[in-house]
Amino acid sequence: MVDSSDDHKIFYFSDYEPLENSSLEFGYSDSSAHLSCNQQQAKTFDGRFLPAFYSPLFILGMLGNVLVVVVLLKNRQRLQSTEIFIMHLAVADILLVMTLPFWAVQAVSGWLFGEVLCKMMASVFKINFYAGIFLLMCISIDRYMSIVYAVQIYKKHRSHMVHWSCLLVWGLCIILSIPDIMFSQVLHEYRTNVTECQLNFPISSSQHWRITMILLYNVLGFLLPLCGMLYCYTHIILTLVRSQGFKKHRALRVIIAVVVAFFLCWAPYNIAVLINALIMLQIFVSSCAQEKNLDIAMSVTLGLCYFHCCLNPVLYAFVGAKFKNKFVELLSHTGICPKFVNLPARPSTTWSESADTSHSGI
Repeated sequence: MVDSSDDHKIFYFSDYEPLENSSLEFGYSDSSAHLSCNQQQAKTFDGRFLPAFYSPLFILGMLGNVLVVVVLLKNRQRLQSTEIFIMHLAVADILLVMTLPFWAVQAVSGWLFGEVLCKMMASVFKINFYAGIFLLMCISIDRYMSIVYAVQIYKKHRSHMVHWSCLLVWGLCIILSIPDIMFSQVLHEYRTNVTECQLNFPISSSQHWRITMILLYNVLGFLLPLCGMLYCYTHIILTLVRSQGFKKHRALRVIIAVVVAFFLCWAPYNIAVLINALIMLQIFVSSCAQEKNLDIAMSVTLGLCYFHCCLNPVLYAFVGAKFKNKFVELLSHTGICPKFVNLPARPSTTWSESADTSHSGI
């Protein structure tokens, strides 16, 4: 079993069980083997890798998503349903990348911010982690209905529905973060000799908690959204191929980019999480070397998940002619790019503006 030796790897948990009990979970026959299985190598790797990787992600994620929020808020009276979902997605990504400096510091010096901030950062991380994924699903369903069936489920006279949908997403994410609020603590990690912000479940039920949360994450956080996106976008592609009078080739490239980016960014981490679960269930028996490699793999693949926050503004906003026109208009009003004031609106070429079937205009 792979415990939490560092950072906020979402499903690395600390039980702090008596040594004789924990040796069984690691698949070892005695406690001396468990003692020799320290995580200093993984800790050293994280101390070098995470600050270097998280720093540019923090900057890019903040800049891209803040720009999206500013542009959309500037035009909030004319926002369509997909644009509202994209704005909420940008807010979720902003809050998610705001936790990066805390985890980077922990990788180098341990957790220095106290237990209150530990609970706050852990819950903020989990809320926005799920919110980003669920909002991607909302965008997929909205586009599927508007393009495949030419049905605007969030019409202007029913605009409150989109806000209720977003409220439902945030409420579900807060519920899913309750264990993080309850069980996150600042504890001394005996394998690396530093204090860390970790989930610390009761000994009597720790195994059930860990397995349940891992399965919830794999199903709710990856499998269902991936299947939903594949279903929606497959039917969108078929509809676009049958349609006439729009630039389908560019449209198809954007759709493929959206699905491929989601899969490449999220699949590696989910595979690592699944392997961790199989080790916990003792389906796989791990060695110390395998534990260390899995620790490092979790760090690298979790970084890919964060990288998706930087891709979201590009995939869901900046590729759209309508959004780019709004962005240029904002720059013109601020005086940064006055030469663009009289620039004609560029024809829409994105896949969400296929003929008259889409209302989003992104």
